[in-house]
Amino acid sequence: FTSEFVVKNPTGLNDSPASQLAKLCKDIPDDIRLIAKKGTINPKNVIGILTAGLKKGSAIKIEVEGASEQESGAKIMEFLEGLTD
Repeated sequence: FTSEFVVKNPTGLNDSPASQLAKLCKDIPDDIRLIAKKGTINPKNVIGILTAGLKKGSAIKIEVEGASEQESGAKIMEFLEGLTD
């Protein structure tokens, strides 16, 4: 699974969304990578997400590899698209 995403919520992936994304990704057994301007991020690690400094307008690529990659990728995209704060 590979998809592109542009962060739309006003605060970007700050503390709360980063924590929620890390929690979601930790429950997914597949290999997940976010590829951003600053490099490759392990979204199962909240510090990695925060260090990337993903603000509104940041473009990222989501890559998921594994047995349930399509389902897992869809869950991650649904989460990211649903961010509002």
